Amino acid sequence: MTGNYLVYYYYIIFSPKSADPTLQKMKLLLLAFFLFASYASHNLKFNDRGEFVIVQFTDLHFCSNVSLDTNTQALQKRILEQVKPDFVAISGDGVSGGPASRVRGGFETCWKSMLAPITEANVPYGYILGNHDAEGNLDRFQITRLDETHPLSVRKGSEGIPSTTNFVIPIHSSKNKTKLAANIWMFDTNYVGCDGLENSWGCVEKYQLAWYDKQSKKIKAKHGKDVHHLAFIHIPIPEYMEIYNGNEYFGEMNEGIGCPFVNTGFFDHVKKNGDISAVFCGHDHSNNMGGFYKGVELVYGQKSGYNGSGVIRGARVIILKENYTADGKLFVTRKHYAIQESGKIVESVPLKRKKQAKLQACKVPGGPDSQLMRKIKKMFWDTKHLIKK
Repeated sequence: MTGNYLVYYYYIIFSPKSADPTLQKMKLLLLAFFLFASYASHNLKFNDRGEFVIVQFTDLHFCSNVSLDTNTQALQKRILEQVKPDFVAISGDGVSGGPASRVRGGFETCWKSMLAPITEANVPYGYILGNHDAEGNLDRFQITRLDETHPLSVRKGSEGIPSTTNFVIPIHSSKNKTKLAANIWMFDTNYVGCDGLENSWGCVEKYQLAWYDKQSKKIKAKHGKDVHHLAFIHIPIPEYMEIYNGNEYFGEMNEGIGCPFVNTGFFDHVKKNGDISAVFCGHDHSNNMGGFYKGVELVYGQKSGYNGSGVIRGARVIILKENYTADGKLFVTRKHYAIQESGKIVESVPLKRKKQAKLQACKVPGGPDSQLMRKIKKMFWDTKHLIKK
Protein backbone atom coordinates (compact mmCIF):
# COMPACT_ATOMS: atom_id res chain seq x y z
CA MET A 1 0.00 0.00 0.00
CA THR A 2 1.38 3.42 -0.91
CA GLY A 3 1.78 6.47 1.30
CA ASN A 4 -1.62 7.75 0.07
CA TYR A 5 -3.40 5.82 2.79
CA LEU A 6 -1.91 8.23 5.34
CA VAL A 7 -3.86 11.04 3.71
CA TYR A 8 -7.07 9.00 3.86
CA TYR A 9 -6.38 8.09 7.47
CA TYR A 10 -6.07 11.70 8.63
CA TYR A 11 -8.95 12.88 6.44
CA ILE A 12 -11.31 10.36 7.99
CA ILE A 13 -10.29 11.31 11.51
CA PHE A 14 -10.45 15.07 11.10
CA SER A 15 -13.21 15.56 8.49
CA PRO A 16 -16.50 17.02 9.83
CA LYS A 17 -19.11 14.58 11.06
CA SER A 18 -21.99 14.01 8.70
CA ALA A 19 -25.64 14.14 9.71
CA ASP A 20 -26.31 11.19 7.39
CA PRO A 21 -26.03 8.06 9.60
CA THR A 22 -25.25 5.85 6.60
CA LEU A 23 -22.37 8.09 5.53
CA GLN A 24 -21.10 8.26 9.10
CA LYS A 25 -21.19 4.47 9.34
CA MET A 26 -19.22 4.23 6.10
CA LYS A 27 -16.64 6.64 7.54
CA LEU A 28 -16.25 4.44 10.62
CA LEU A 29 -15.83 1.35 8.46
CA LEU A 30 -13.24 3.12 6.35
CA LEU A 31 -11.41 4.26 9.47
CA ALA A 32 -11.40 0.68 10.78
CA PHE A 33 -10.04 -0.52 7.44
CA PHE A 34 -7.20 1.99 7.33
CA LEU A 35 -6.30 1.36 10.95
CA PHE A 36 -6.12 -2.34 10.12
CA ALA A 37 -4.06 -1.60 7.00
CA SER A 38 -1.75 0.56 9.06
CA TYR A 39 -1.36 -2.20 11.67
CA ALA A 40 -0.83 -4.85 9.00
CA SER A 41 1.95 -2.80 7.42
CA HIS A 42 3.84 -3.07 10.73
CA ASN A 43 4.20 -6.81 10.35
CA LEU A 44 7.78 -6.26 9.27
CA LYS A 45 9.64 -8.80 7.17
CA PHE A 46 12.82 -9.15 5.16
CA ASN A 47 12.51 -7.65 1.68
CA ASP A 48 12.58 -9.47 -1.65
CA ARG A 49 16.41 -9.34 -1.68
CA GLY A 50 16.45 -11.23 1.61
CA GLU A 51 17.59 -8.11 3.45
CA PHE A 52 16.20 -5.91 6.19
CA VAL A 53 17.74 -2.44 6.11
CA ILE A 54 17.62 -0.14 9.14
CA VAL A 55 18.51 3.55 9.26
CA GLN A 56 19.36 4.77 12.77
CA PHE A 57 18.72 8.47 13.31
CA THR A 58 19.85 9.74 16.69
CA ASP A 59 20.03 13.10 18.48
CA LEU A 60 17.97 15.00 15.92
CA HIS A 61 17.06 17.60 18.57
CA PHE A 62 14.13 19.14 16.72
CA CYS A 63 13.05 22.59 17.94
CA SER A 64 16.22 23.32 19.86
CA ASN A 65 16.66 25.96 17.17
CA VAL A 66 13.79 25.81 14.68
CA SER A 67 15.79 27.71 12.04
CA LEU A 68 18.08 24.66 11.72
CA ASP A 69 15.30 22.05 11.58
CA THR A 70 14.94 22.38 7.80
CA ASN A 71 18.62 21.38 7.48
CA THR A 72 17.97 18.30 9.59
CA GLN A 73 14.91 17.38 7.53
CA ALA A 74 16.93 17.78 4.33
CA LEU A 75 19.59 15.43 5.74
CA GLN A 76 16.92 12.88 6.70
CA LYS A 77 15.40 13.03 3.21
CA ARG A 78 18.78 12.59 1.47
CA ILE A 79 19.65 9.56 3.56
CA LEU A 80 16.22 7.96 3.19
CA GLU A 81 16.35 8.46 -0.58
CA GLN A 82 19.89 7.08 -0.81
CA VAL A 83 19.41 4.04 1.46
CA LYS A 84 15.69 3.22 0.94
CA PRO A 85 15.42 1.44 4.31
CA ASP A 86 12.79 -0.99 5.49
CA PHE A 87 12.74 0.56 8.97
CA VAL A 88 13.91 3.69 10.80
CA ALA A 89 15.12 3.54 14.42
CA ILE A 90 15.11 6.90 16.24
CA SER A 91 17.37 6.29 19.22
CA GLY A 92 16.49 9.19 21.48
CA ASP A 93 16.61 12.98 21.69
CA GLY A 94 14.49 13.29 18.59
CA VAL A 95 13.01 16.46 20.11
CA SER A 96 14.52 18.97 22.54
CA GLY A 97 11.60 19.03 24.94
CA GLY A 98 12.42 22.26 26.79
CA PRO A 99 12.62 24.51 23.71
CA ALA A 100 9.74 22.54 22.14
CA SER A 101 7.40 23.65 24.93
CA ARG A 102 7.90 27.25 23.78
CA VAL A 103 6.92 26.46 20.19
CA ARG A 104 3.29 26.88 19.14
CA GLY A 105 1.72 23.46 19.55
CA GLY A 106 4.51 22.34 21.88
CA PHE A 107 6.07 18.91 21.63
CA GLU A 108 3.52 17.64 19.12
CA THR A 109 4.53 20.27 16.55
CA CYS A 110 8.19 19.29 16.86
CA TRP A 111 7.37 15.57 16.80
CA LYS A 112 5.51 16.06 13.51
CA SER A 113 8.50 17.95 12.08
CA MET A 114 10.83 15.13 13.12
CA LEU A 115 8.62 12.55 11.43
CA ALA A 116 7.76 14.52 8.28
CA PRO A 117 10.59 13.04 6.11
CA ILE A 118 9.85 9.53 7.42
CA THR A 119 6.13 9.96 6.74
CA GLU A 120 6.85 11.24 3.23
CA ALA A 121 9.09 8.23 2.57
CA ASN A 122 6.38 5.92 4.03
CA VAL A 123 8.84 3.95 6.19
CA PRO A 124 7.78 2.26 9.47
CA TYR A 125 9.70 3.61 12.46
CA GLY A 126 10.38 2.99 16.13
CA TYR A 127 11.14 5.88 18.49
CA ILE A 128 12.73 5.60 21.94
CA LEU A 129 13.23 8.59 24.17
CA GLY A 130 16.49 10.20 25.21
CA ASN A 131 17.29 12.46 28.12
CA HIS A 132 15.90 15.60 26.43
CA ASP A 133 12.62 14.55 24.79
CA ALA A 134 10.47 14.78 27.93
CA GLU A 135 11.88 18.03 29.34
CA GLY A 136 8.97 20.09 28.04
CA ASN A 137 5.17 20.04 28.08
CA LEU A 138 4.74 16.25 27.70
CA ASP A 139 6.12 13.58 30.01
CA ARG A 140 7.53 10.26 28.79
CA PHE A 141 4.22 8.42 28.86
CA GLN A 142 2.29 11.23 27.19
CA ILE A 143 4.90 11.19 24.42
CA THR A 144 4.57 7.45 23.92
CA ARG A 145 0.78 7.69 23.77
CA LEU A 146 1.10 10.44 21.14
CA ASP A 147 3.62 8.38 19.19
CA GLU A 148 1.26 5.40 19.10
CA THR A 149 -1.22 7.49 17.08
CA HIS A 150 1.08 7.76 14.05
CA PRO A 151 0.17 5.21 11.35
CA LEU A 152 3.82 4.32 10.72
CA SER A 153 4.80 3.88 14.37
CA VAL A 154 5.51 0.28 15.37
CA ARG A 155 5.34 1.14 19.06
CA LYS A 156 3.27 -1.21 21.20
CA GLY A 157 2.77 -1.42 24.95
CA SER A 158 5.09 -3.90 26.65
CA GLU A 159 3.52 -6.81 28.43
CA GLY A 160 4.34 -6.84 32.11
CA ILE A 161 5.13 -3.15 32.66
CA PRO A 162 2.15 -0.77 32.67
CA SER A 163 2.68 2.40 30.59
CA THR A 164 6.24 1.40 29.75
CA THR A 165 8.20 3.03 26.96
CA ASN A 166 10.08 -0.21 26.12
CA PHE A 167 8.89 -2.41 23.28
CA VAL A 168 9.99 -5.14 20.87
CA ILE A 169 9.75 -5.29 17.09
CA PRO A 170 9.54 -8.72 15.43
CA ILE A 171 10.88 -9.12 11.87
CA HIS A 172 9.77 -12.14 9.89
CA SER A 173 11.41 -14.13 7.12
CA SER A 174 10.71 -13.12 3.51
CA LYS A 175 10.18 -16.78 2.60
CA ASN A 176 8.04 -17.78 5.56
CA LYS A 177 5.88 -15.04 7.09
CA THR A 178 5.33 -17.07 10.28
CA LYS A 179 9.07 -17.52 10.89
CA LEU A 180 10.66 -14.94 13.20
CA ALA A 181 14.05 -14.11 11.69
CA ALA A 182 15.09 -11.10 13.77
CA ASN A 183 13.91 -9.13 16.75
CA ILE A 184 14.60 -5.51 17.71
CA TRP A 185 14.56 -4.44 21.37
CA MET A 186 13.86 -0.77 22.13
CA PHE A 187 14.94 0.15 25.68
CA ASP A 188 14.30 3.47 27.39
CA THR A 189 17.42 4.57 29.30
CA ASN A 190 15.44 7.33 31.04
CA TYR A 191 16.75 10.81 31.88
CA VAL A 192 19.14 11.37 34.79
CA GLY A 193 19.49 9.27 37.90
CA CYS A 194 20.03 5.52 37.96
CA ASP A 195 18.96 2.94 40.55
CA GLY A 196 17.97 5.70 42.95
CA LEU A 197 21.16 7.73 42.65
CA GLU A 198 21.09 11.25 41.29
CA ASN A 199 23.92 13.03 39.41
CA SER A 200 24.30 10.12 37.02
CA TRP A 201 22.98 9.65 33.52
CA GLY A 202 19.95 7.41 33.25
CA CYS A 203 20.04 3.69 32.62
CA VAL A 204 18.02 0.57 31.91
CA GLU A 205 16.54 0.08 35.38
CA LYS A 206 16.21 -3.28 37.12
CA TYR A 207 12.44 -3.52 36.62
CA GLN A 208 13.10 -3.15 32.88
CA LEU A 209 15.66 -5.95 33.07
CA ALA A 210 13.06 -8.21 34.71
CA TRP A 211 10.75 -7.45 31.77
CA TYR A 212 13.58 -8.21 29.32
CA ASP A 213 14.34 -11.56 30.98
CA LYS A 214 10.68 -12.56 30.84
CA GLN A 215 10.23 -11.54 27.20
CA SER A 216 13.50 -13.19 26.20
CA LYS A 217 12.36 -16.54 27.62
CA LYS A 218 8.99 -16.15 25.95
CA ILE A 219 10.50 -15.46 22.52
CA LYS A 220 12.97 -18.36 22.80
CA ALA A 221 10.19 -20.75 23.87
CA LYS A 222 8.07 -19.78 20.86
CA HIS A 223 10.68 -19.15 18.15
CA GLY A 224 13.84 -20.94 19.25
CA LYS A 225 17.35 -19.61 19.83
CA ASP A 226 18.38 -18.78 16.26
CA VAL A 227 16.59 -15.41 16.03
CA HIS A 228 18.94 -12.46 15.38
CA HIS A 229 18.45 -9.91 18.19
CA LEU A 230 19.48 -6.23 18.19
CA ALA A 231 18.88 -3.51 20.78
CA PHE A 232 18.61 0.27 20.60
CA ILE A 233 19.21 2.50 23.62
CA HIS A 234 19.95 6.19 23.97
CA ILE A 235 22.46 6.47 26.83
CA PRO A 236 25.45 4.10 26.42
CA ILE A 237 26.10 1.47 29.05
CA PRO A 238 29.42 1.49 31.03
CA GLU A 239 30.83 -1.37 28.95
CA TYR A 240 31.39 1.07 26.08
CA MET A 241 34.35 2.34 28.11
CA GLU A 242 35.85 -1.16 28.11
CA ILE A 243 35.98 -1.12 24.31
CA TYR A 244 37.68 2.26 24.20
CA ASN A 245 40.10 1.39 27.00
CA GLY A 246 41.21 -2.05 25.85
CA ASN A 247 39.65 -3.39 22.64
CA GLU A 248 39.88 -2.65 18.94
CA TYR A 249 37.29 -0.18 17.78
CA PHE A 250 36.20 1.65 14.63
CA GLY A 251 34.98 5.21 14.17
CA GLU A 252 35.64 8.42 16.05
CA MET A 253 35.86 9.14 19.78
CA ASN A 254 35.87 12.92 20.21
CA GLU A 255 34.46 13.16 23.73
CA GLY A 256 34.03 11.02 26.81
CA ILE A 257 31.29 8.45 27.29
CA GLY A 258 28.14 9.69 29.00
CA CYS A 259 27.21 6.40 30.64
CA PRO A 260 25.57 5.92 34.07
CA PHE A 261 27.79 5.57 37.13
CA VAL A 262 25.62 2.74 38.42
CA ASN A 263 25.93 -0.44 36.38
CA THR A 264 22.52 -2.12 36.70
CA GLY A 265 23.74 -5.23 34.88
CA PHE A 266 22.15 -4.72 31.47
CA PHE A 267 25.17 -6.23 29.72
CA ASP A 268 25.24 -9.18 32.14
CA HIS A 269 21.58 -9.90 31.38
CA VAL A 270 22.35 -9.74 27.64
CA LYS A 271 25.13 -12.31 28.06
CA LYS A 272 23.03 -14.54 30.31
CA ASN A 273 20.02 -14.49 27.98
CA GLY A 274 22.29 -15.14 25.02
CA ASP A 275 20.14 -13.33 22.48
CA ILE A 276 21.10 -9.66 21.81
CA SER A 277 24.25 -9.64 19.68
CA ALA A 278 24.53 -5.87 19.13
CA VAL A 279 23.52 -2.70 20.99
CA PHE A 280 23.26 0.68 19.22
CA CYS A 281 23.17 3.94 21.19
CA GLY A 282 23.32 7.72 20.75
CA HIS A 283 23.69 10.52 23.33
CA ASP A 284 27.35 11.53 22.86
CA HIS A 285 27.15 13.72 19.77
CA SER A 286 30.81 13.61 18.77
CA ASN A 287 31.26 9.83 18.99
CA ASN A 288 30.45 7.22 16.35
CA MET A 289 32.80 4.46 17.47
CA GLY A 290 32.02 0.83 18.13
CA GLY A 291 33.55 -2.58 18.69
CA PHE A 292 33.10 -5.94 20.38
CA TYR A 293 33.14 -6.63 24.10
CA LYS A 294 32.87 -10.26 25.22
CA GLY A 295 31.27 -11.21 21.93
CA VAL A 296 28.61 -8.46 21.89
CA GLU A 297 28.93 -5.49 19.53
CA LEU A 298 28.48 -2.09 21.20
CA VAL A 299 28.07 0.72 18.67
CA TYR A 300 27.32 4.44 18.58
CA GLY A 301 25.00 5.74 15.91
CA GLN A 302 25.84 8.92 14.01
CA LYS A 303 24.42 12.20 15.30
CA SER A 304 21.75 13.20 12.78
CA GLY A 305 20.63 16.70 13.79
CA TYR A 306 22.03 20.16 13.15
CA ASN A 307 21.04 21.32 16.63
CA GLY A 308 23.22 20.65 19.65
CA SER A 309 26.94 20.10 19.95
CA GLY A 310 29.02 17.98 17.62
CA VAL A 311 29.97 18.46 13.98
CA ILE A 312 29.85 14.91 12.54
CA ARG A 313 26.37 14.27 11.17
CA GLY A 314 24.58 11.54 9.30
CA ALA A 315 23.13 8.18 10.30
CA ARG A 316 24.09 4.57 10.86
CA VAL A 317 22.82 2.00 8.38
CA ILE A 318 22.39 -1.60 9.55
CA ILE A 319 21.83 -4.37 6.99
CA LEU A 320 20.52 -7.74 8.11
CA LYS A 321 20.79 -10.56 5.57
CA GLU A 322 18.71 -13.74 5.46
CA ASN A 323 20.77 -16.89 4.83
CA TYR A 324 20.05 -20.61 4.75
CA THR A 325 22.23 -23.63 5.43
CA ALA A 326 22.29 -26.63 3.08
CA ASP A 327 19.59 -28.30 5.15
CA GLY A 328 17.35 -25.22 5.01
CA LYS A 329 18.08 -23.74 8.44
CA LEU A 330 17.67 -19.96 8.62
CA PHE A 331 20.38 -17.71 10.01
CA VAL A 332 20.85 -13.94 9.79
CA THR A 333 24.10 -12.01 9.31
CA ARG A 334 24.68 -8.33 10.05
CA LYS A 335 26.83 -5.50 8.73
CA HIS A 336 26.63 -1.76 9.21
CA TYR A 337 28.26 1.50 8.22
CA ALA A 338 28.03 5.22 8.98
CA ILE A 339 26.71 7.50 6.28
CA GLN A 340 27.80 11.12 6.49
CA GLU A 341 25.71 14.17 5.62
CA SER A 342 27.54 14.36 2.29
CA GLY A 343 26.39 10.85 1.44
CA LYS A 344 29.87 9.38 1.92
CA ILE A 345 29.86 5.87 3.39
CA VAL A 346 32.31 5.06 6.20
CA GLU A 347 32.72 1.33 6.73
CA SER A 348 32.92 -0.10 10.25
CA VAL A 349 36.51 -1.34 10.04
CA PRO A 350 38.46 -1.56 13.32
CA LEU A 351 41.37 0.85 13.51
CA LYS A 352 44.84 0.10 14.81
CA ARG A 353 44.84 1.04 18.46
CA LYS A 354 46.62 4.25 19.39
CA LYS A 355 48.32 5.10 22.64
CA GLN A 356 45.61 6.95 24.48
CA ALA A 357 44.65 7.82 28.03
CA LYS A 358 42.11 5.42 29.44
CA LEU A 359 38.73 6.69 30.56
CA GLN A 360 38.44 6.40 34.33
CA ALA A 361 34.71 7.02 34.68
CA CYS A 362 31.60 8.03 32.81
CA LYS A 363 30.84 11.67 32.03
CA VAL A 364 28.36 13.24 34.40
CA PRO A 365 25.32 15.40 33.57
CA GLY A 366 25.82 19.15 33.72
CA GLY A 367 29.04 19.80 31.88
CA PRO A 368 32.62 18.60 31.44
CA ASP A 369 34.69 17.24 34.30
CA SER A 370 38.35 16.37 34.51
CA GLN A 371 39.22 12.66 34.63
CA LEU A 372 40.31 13.06 38.25
CA MET A 373 37.06 14.77 39.22
CA ARG A 374 35.00 12.04 37.52
CA LYS A 375 36.93 9.40 39.43
CA ILE A 376 36.41 11.21 42.76
CA LYS A 377 32.70 11.63 42.08
CA LYS A 378 32.36 7.98 41.11
CA MET A 379 34.06 6.86 44.34
CA PHE A 380 31.73 9.14 46.31
CA TRP A 381 28.59 7.87 44.56
CA ASP A 382 29.71 4.23 44.79
CA THR A 383 30.07 4.68 48.57
CA LYS A 384 26.68 6.40 48.78
CA HIS A 385 25.14 3.57 46.79
CA LEU A 386 26.57 0.92 49.14
CA ILE A 387 25.21 2.82 52.17
CA LYS A 388 21.75 3.03 50.57
CA LYS A 389 21.81 -0.73 49.97
